Amino acid sequence: MRIIGKKSLLEFLKVGLVLASLQCIPITAYAEENVQTPNDAYLDQVVSVLRSHVLSMRMILDHDDLRYADNMVRHAEAFERAFGMVGPMEWHVAEAFAHAQKTDAVEKLSHKQFDELAENTRVAIKKIKRSAIRYGRDKKRSLMRDSINRMIESCVACHSKLPEGTVPHVWKGMKE
Repeated sequence: MRIIGKKSLLEFLKVGLVLASLQCIPITAYAEENVQTPNDAYLDQVVSVLRSHVLSMRMILDHDDLRYADNMVRHAEAFERAFGMVGPMEWHVAEAFAHAQKTDAVEKLSHKQFDELAENTRVAIKKIKRSAIRYGRDKKRSLMRDSINRMIESCVACHSKLPEGTVPHVWKGMKE
């Protein structure tokens, strides 16, 4: 056993404490050297959870022998719950609609159009869970993959109607 001198042990402890304290700082709370609002930082965290579940479901689909493949339904359920953390779909759409109406967007959507977009997303999210159950039972990969892709498309369909920078790019950079 190697004996560490008091001074080097103290330095080692200091470094350890600094590293441990960094674990307590929400890294996503900082963007471009500016502290985000608590709401934006929270939304970034939830978006990260949503992305994580989608990536996990895709990983299960891509690897036949994955030990945790039976977690597909759990990921689908967790995705649905995490989406609910953004707010109920009606609230989510009402907020988006109110924000869009305050902008100088060329094309302002009606309440009915926003409701249709919201319904498409709600249905797509429910379908992920049903498809995950089918995947667990019948290993219907294509059904599960299509359900994930349709859900992403429904989110993008609504987000793309809002001015740039007003909604997070939830699925940006995620490739099929």
